Amino acid sequence: MRVSVVIAAYNAEAYVAEAIESVLGQTVPPDEVIVVDDGSTDGTRGILDGFNGRIVALTQANGGQAAAVNKGLALARGELIGFCDADDLWTPRKLELQLALLDHDAGIEAVFGRLQQFVSPDVPDEHRARLAPAVEIMPGELKQCMLIRRDALMRIGPFDETLPATFFIAWLGRAKQSGLKTAHVDDTVVRRRLHLGNGGRTNTEAQNLQTLLALRKAIKAQRPPE
Repeated sequence: MRVSVVIAAYNAEAYVAEAIESVLGQTVPPDEVIVVDDGSTDGTRGILDGFNGRIVALTQANGGQAAAVNKGLALARGELIGFCDADDLWTPRKLELQLALLDHDAGIEAVFGRLQQFVSPDVPDEHRARLAPAVEIMPGELKQCMLIRRDALMRIGPFDETLPATFFIAWLGRAKQSGLKTAHVDDTVVRRRLHLGNGGRTNTEAQNLQTLLALRKAIKAQRPPE
Protein backbone atom coordinates (compact mmCIF):
# COMPACT_ATOMS: atom_id res chain seq x y z
CA MET A 1 0.00 0.00 0.00
CA ARG A 2 1.17 3.51 -0.80
CA VAL A 3 2.06 5.79 2.09
CA SER A 4 1.60 9.56 1.96
CA VAL A 5 3.07 11.83 4.62
CA VAL A 6 1.76 15.35 5.28
CA ILE A 7 3.83 18.07 6.96
CA ALA A 8 2.52 21.55 7.77
CA ALA A 9 5.25 24.19 8.10
CA TYR A 10 5.07 27.77 9.34
CA ASN A 11 8.26 29.79 9.86
CA ALA A 12 10.06 26.49 10.29
CA GLU A 13 13.37 27.23 8.58
CA ALA A 14 15.38 26.17 11.65
CA TYR A 15 14.05 22.61 11.79
CA VAL A 16 12.00 21.64 8.75
CA ALA A 17 14.88 20.17 6.72
CA GLU A 18 15.77 17.80 9.54
CA ALA A 19 12.11 16.80 9.92
CA ILE A 20 11.78 16.05 6.20
CA GLU A 21 15.01 14.06 6.15
CA SER A 22 13.76 11.94 9.05
CA VAL A 23 10.71 11.02 6.95
CA LEU A 24 12.58 10.43 3.70
CA GLY A 25 15.24 8.39 5.50
CA GLN A 26 12.89 5.69 6.80
CA THR A 27 13.97 2.05 6.52
CA VAL A 28 10.72 1.69 4.53
CA PRO A 29 10.43 5.08 2.78
CA PRO A 30 7.04 6.70 2.10
CA ASP A 31 5.75 6.98 -1.45
CA GLU A 32 5.16 10.72 -1.24
CA VAL A 33 5.86 13.55 1.20
CA ILE A 34 3.63 16.63 0.95
CA VAL A 35 4.80 19.77 2.73
CA VAL A 36 2.42 22.72 2.98
CA ASP A 37 4.07 26.07 3.72
CA ASP A 38 1.38 27.92 5.69
CA GLY A 39 2.33 31.44 4.61
CA SER A 40 5.78 31.52 6.22
CA THR A 41 7.61 34.84 6.34
CA ASP A 42 11.07 33.35 6.86
CA GLY A 43 13.17 31.11 4.61
CA THR A 44 10.97 28.01 4.88
CA ARG A 45 9.93 28.01 1.21
CA GLY A 46 13.52 28.24 0.03
CA ILE A 47 14.45 25.22 2.13
CA LEU A 48 11.54 23.24 0.65
CA ASP A 49 12.63 24.17 -2.87
CA GLY A 50 16.06 22.76 -2.04
CA PHE A 51 14.62 19.25 -1.81
CA ASN A 52 14.51 19.33 -5.59
CA GLY A 53 11.63 17.02 -6.46
CA ARG A 54 12.01 14.67 -3.49
CA ILE A 55 8.86 16.19 -1.95
CA VAL A 56 5.66 17.87 -3.08
CA ALA A 57 5.83 21.45 -1.78
CA LEU A 58 3.12 24.09 -1.93
CA THR A 59 2.39 27.41 -0.28
CA GLN A 60 -0.90 28.81 0.96
CA ALA A 61 -1.93 32.00 2.75
CA ASN A 62 -1.54 31.61 6.50
CA GLY A 63 -4.57 29.74 7.84
CA GLY A 64 -3.23 27.70 10.75
CA GLN A 65 -1.84 24.20 11.06
CA ALA A 66 -5.21 22.44 10.72
CA ALA A 67 -5.93 24.22 7.43
CA ALA A 68 -2.47 23.37 6.12
CA VAL A 69 -2.82 19.70 7.07
CA ASN A 70 -6.26 19.51 5.46
CA LYS A 71 -4.78 21.05 2.28
CA GLY A 72 -2.09 18.38 2.22
CA LEU A 73 -4.62 15.61 2.80
CA ALA A 74 -6.66 16.80 -0.19
CA LEU A 75 -3.63 16.14 -2.40
CA ALA A 76 -2.46 12.88 -0.81
CA ARG A 77 -2.78 9.75 -2.96
CA GLY A 78 -1.72 7.04 -0.52
CA GLU A 79 -3.93 4.39 1.03
CA LEU A 80 -2.09 5.07 4.31
CA ILE A 81 -1.51 8.54 5.76
CA GLY A 82 1.17 9.68 8.20
CA PHE A 83 2.01 13.07 9.65
CA CYS A 84 5.14 14.79 10.89
CA ASP A 85 5.38 18.20 12.54
CA ALA A 86 7.92 20.53 10.98
CA ASP A 87 10.02 20.65 14.15
CA ASP A 88 9.81 16.96 15.13
CA LEU A 89 11.69 13.85 14.01
CA TRP A 90 10.51 10.40 13.01
CA THR A 91 12.69 7.59 14.28
CA PRO A 92 14.16 5.54 11.39
CA ARG A 93 11.91 2.45 11.75
CA LYS A 94 8.59 4.24 12.39
CA LEU A 95 6.95 3.22 9.12
CA GLU A 96 8.52 -0.24 9.10
CA LEU A 97 7.10 -1.08 12.53
CA GLN A 98 3.67 0.43 11.97
CA LEU A 99 3.25 -1.04 8.50
CA ALA A 100 4.05 -4.50 9.87
CA LEU A 101 1.23 -4.18 12.40
CA LEU A 102 -1.27 -2.96 9.80
CA ASP A 103 -0.27 -5.76 7.41
CA HIS A 104 -0.66 -8.34 10.17
CA ASP A 105 -4.20 -7.30 11.16
CA ALA A 106 -6.53 -5.87 8.52
CA GLY A 107 -8.97 -4.84 11.26
CA ILE A 108 -6.60 -2.23 12.68
CA GLU A 109 -7.29 1.20 11.23
CA ALA A 110 -4.63 3.35 12.91
CA VAL A 111 -1.34 2.65 14.65
CA PHE A 112 0.37 4.87 17.22
CA GLY A 113 3.65 4.46 19.12
CA ARG A 114 5.80 5.96 21.82
CA LEU A 115 6.91 9.60 21.89
CA GLN A 116 10.27 10.82 23.19
CA GLN A 117 10.53 14.47 24.15
CA PHE A 118 13.86 16.30 24.00
CA VAL A 119 15.04 19.87 24.47
CA SER A 120 16.44 21.14 21.19
CA PRO A 121 20.24 21.54 21.25
CA ASP A 122 19.95 25.18 20.11
CA VAL A 123 17.94 26.26 23.20
CA PRO A 124 20.08 28.61 25.35
CA ASP A 125 21.23 27.20 28.69
CA GLU A 126 19.14 29.67 30.70
CA HIS A 127 15.92 28.29 29.17
CA ARG A 128 16.67 24.55 29.11
CA ALA A 129 15.42 23.77 32.63
CA ARG A 130 12.08 25.48 31.94
CA LEU A 131 11.51 23.41 28.80
CA ALA A 132 12.73 20.09 30.21
CA PRO A 133 9.86 17.56 30.06
CA ALA A 134 8.49 16.01 33.25
CA VAL A 135 8.26 12.71 31.33
CA GLU A 136 10.73 11.94 28.57
CA ILE A 137 9.10 8.89 26.94
CA MET A 138 5.35 8.34 26.88
CA PRO A 139 2.57 6.72 24.84
CA GLY A 140 1.95 8.99 21.87
CA GLU A 141 -1.68 9.42 20.82
CA LEU A 142 -0.61 12.40 18.75
CA LYS A 143 -0.99 13.21 15.08
CA GLN A 144 2.71 12.83 14.33
CA CYS A 145 2.75 9.37 15.96
CA MET A 146 -0.16 8.05 13.90
CA LEU A 147 -0.24 6.01 10.71
CA ILE A 148 -3.85 5.63 9.58
CA ARG A 149 -5.74 4.00 6.75
CA ARG A 150 -7.08 6.65 4.40
CA ASP A 151 -10.59 5.16 4.41
CA ALA A 152 -10.81 5.52 8.20
CA LEU A 153 -9.54 9.09 8.08
CA MET A 154 -12.10 10.04 5.45
CA ARG A 155 -14.88 8.37 7.45
CA ILE A 156 -14.15 10.47 10.51
CA GLY A 157 -13.73 13.68 8.54
CA PRO A 158 -11.28 16.59 8.28
CA PHE A 159 -9.56 18.43 11.11
CA ASP A 160 -11.41 21.34 12.73
CA GLU A 161 -9.76 24.52 11.45
CA THR A 162 -11.33 26.64 14.21
CA LEU A 163 -9.04 24.93 16.76
CA PRO A 164 -5.56 25.70 15.44
CA ALA A 165 -3.66 24.30 18.44
CA THR A 166 -5.86 21.41 19.55
CA PHE A 167 -7.59 20.23 16.39
CA PHE A 168 -6.19 16.73 16.79
CA ILE A 169 -7.69 16.34 20.28
CA ALA A 170 -11.13 17.14 18.87
CA TRP A 171 -10.58 14.85 15.89
CA LEU A 172 -9.41 11.97 18.10
CA GLY A 173 -12.51 12.39 20.26
CA ARG A 174 -14.69 11.98 17.17
CA ALA A 175 -12.58 9.08 16.01
CA LYS A 176 -12.93 7.17 19.26
CA GLN A 177 -16.66 7.74 19.33
CA SER A 178 -16.90 6.40 15.78
CA GLY A 179 -15.16 3.21 16.88
CA LEU A 180 -11.75 3.78 15.31
CA LYS A 181 -9.78 0.57 15.80
CA THR A 182 -6.29 1.46 17.01
CA ALA A 183 -3.12 -0.33 18.05
CA HIS A 184 0.25 0.75 19.45
CA VAL A 185 3.78 -0.37 18.72
CA ASP A 186 5.94 -0.62 21.83
CA ASP A 187 8.72 1.47 20.33
CA THR A 188 9.57 5.17 20.11
CA VAL A 189 8.34 6.37 16.73
CA VAL A 190 8.67 10.16 17.12
CA ARG A 191 11.11 12.49 18.85
CA ARG A 192 9.25 15.68 19.82
CA ARG A 193 11.48 18.74 19.85
CA LEU A 194 10.93 21.21 22.68
CA HIS A 195 12.10 24.72 21.86
CA LEU A 196 11.23 28.35 22.48
CA GLY A 197 8.85 28.43 19.52
CA ASN A 198 6.66 25.56 20.76
CA GLY A 199 3.19 27.06 21.17
CA GLY A 200 2.16 24.44 23.70
CA ARG A 201 5.22 25.07 25.88
CA THR A 202 5.38 28.87 25.75
CA ASN A 203 1.67 29.79 25.57
CA THR A 204 0.14 27.42 28.08
CA GLU A 205 -2.92 29.55 28.91
CA ALA A 206 -3.99 29.70 25.26
CA GLN A 207 -3.23 26.00 24.86
CA ASN A 208 -5.33 25.12 27.91
CA LEU A 209 -8.25 27.19 26.63
CA GLN A 210 -8.17 25.51 23.24
CA THR A 211 -7.91 22.09 24.89
CA LEU A 212 -11.01 22.88 26.92
CA LEU A 213 -12.88 23.96 23.78
CA ALA A 214 -11.81 20.80 21.97
CA LEU A 215 -12.98 18.58 24.83
CA ARG A 216 -16.32 20.42 24.97
CA LYS A 217 -16.82 19.81 21.25
CA ALA A 218 -16.00 16.14 21.68
CA ILE A 219 -18.43 15.79 24.61
CA LYS A 220 -21.17 17.64 22.74
CA ALA A 221 -20.70 15.33 19.74
CA GLN A 222 -21.32 12.32 22.00
CA ARG A 223 -24.67 13.62 23.31
CA PRO A 224 -27.79 12.27 21.61
CA PRO A 225 -29.83 14.87 19.73
CA GLU A 226 -32.57 16.55 21.78
